[in-house]
Amino acid sequence: MTIASGQKVTVRRALPQDVARAHAWLTASDLTSSSMGTPWFAERPIPSLEQFLVRFPHQYFNGARPFDGRALVLSSAAVDLGILAWRRIDLMRDLVELDIWLAATEFCRQGIATEALGLACTWLQSSYGVNRFLLRPSRRNVRALRCARRAGFRETDFEAADVLGRLGLDASPYRDSVLLFRILPVPWALPASRERELWVFIDSEFSSLEAPALLSFGAVTADGHTYYAELEQDRPVANSRFVEQSVLPLMDNAPTTRTQAAGQFLHWLHESADGRAVRLISDSGFDRWALTELLHTEDVPDGVLWQRAPVAYSELDRLSVELRLRRHHALDDALALRCAVLGESASAVPPGGNHQAEAPRVANQRE
Repeated sequence: MTIASGQKVTVRRALPQDVARAHAWLTASDLTSSSMGTPWFAERPIPSLEQFLVRFPHQYFNGARPFDGRALVLSSAAVDLGILAWRRIDLMRDLVELDIWLAATEFCRQGIATEALGLACTWLQSSYGVNRFLLRPSRRNVRALRCARRAGFRETDFEAADVLGRLGLDASPYRDSVLLFRILPVPWALPASRERELWVFIDSEFSSLEAPALLSFGAVTADGHTYYAELEQDRPVANSRFVEQSVLPLMDNAPTTRTQAAGQFLHWLHESADGRAVRLISDSGFDRWALTELLHTEDVPDGVLWQRAPVAYSELDRLSVELRLRRHHALDDALALRCAVLGESASAVPPGGNHQAEAPRVANQRE
C-alpha cells in the first residue's frame, strides 16, 4: 500500500516477501562497505539474515504492531530503490528513530533518500502523532550525513551519553555515531465547516506510559452521541501508581473483549456517520495508538481520518472541573476535549457523560 509520493520517490509499506531483499540491499550491495563491515566499520559486522531479523523482526514487514516498528519500500517508476524503517514510536518522549538504506550506488546523488525521509516524517506525524525524529549514522559515513542534513536533520549540541540516557536509547553499533534530530511543529487546523464530516472526539486510558496496555476507550460525536468500553486483559498488566490511584477507581469494572469492543465501536461509528466521512480527534498520539490496539489494524477504517488537537493538559484539567467531569476517565476526557475544540460551555455538555458531584483537580500529567 502506497502511503506517500513525491517527485522522485513513492513510499509503500513493506510486505513479508520483502525481507530477503531488504537484508540483501543492506548487507550485499555496493553500498554495504560505506556503513558496515571491515575494513572501515569493524565494530559493526555485516549481519546474517537471523541477526538482521533481531533488529528488524517480521512485524516490520507484516504491520502487526506498527507502533513497535515498521519497514517501508522506496520505489520510482516501478523500480524498488531501498528501505526506510522506523523503530518503536516512543510516544512518552515524542520520538522515533529512523533507518534508511538504498539498494545500490546508482540510486545515490539523486535526492531519493532525502525526499523519502521528508515524506516519512510528515506521514508519521499525521498518521501516528510523533513529532521528533532521529537518525544515528556514523560520522565516517559522509554520504549519510549529507543526506540527513538536506532532509532537515541537525546535530544536537548536548553530550551524546546524556541524550541517550534521557531518551532511553540503546547504544549505537557505531563508535562515532552522530545524533541527528528533526522536529516538526504540531499542525492544528480543522475544516471551517463540519457539515460533510462527522467529528468524533476520542480518549483512552492505559496502564503506563512506558509499557502501555489499553484499559478503556471513550468517544463522543460533535452532536453529543457517546461510546465507552473497558477492555478485558489477556495477560497480567503492570499499572503505574498514577493509574492505580487516578484511573482505576473511576472505571465501571465492566470489561468486554477486544473483539467485542472493536465491533461495537465500528458499528456505533457507522451508525453515527450516516454516510459521512469521519474525523477522529484526540489530544495525544497515545489515542492513535489506542485505535491500533482496539481495532488490531495499522490503518484507521476506510472513510476515517485521525487528527491531533494539541489541547494543553491544564486546559482539560480546567474544563473537567468547570464541567463537573471525572478527569482521566476516557469518556469524560473525550467530553472535555469536545468542549475545548468546539469552544462550548458547561451547558453544552451532552447527556450521558460520566459526571460527578465534585470533580477533584488532579495532577496534569501521568507519573
